[in-house]
Amino acid sequence: MAGDPNRLVRALANAVVAFGVTAGMGILLRVPTDVAFLQGGAVAVALVVGTFAVASMGY
Repeated sequence: MAGDPNRLVRALANAVVAFGVTAGMGILLRVPTDVAFLQGGAVAVALVVGTFAVASMGY
């Protein structure tokens, strides 16, 4: 089970993009800023865990 050697880099890149897009859309749709950033953080963490897990399995 070697997996992808760049899985951490890919997971963190996904997290940065997901945080920016989610928080940006929240602010654009006039959601309170703290809620937009909290939701962006939650999506980023979920994508880091998911991407890292899937890449570790070799997909």
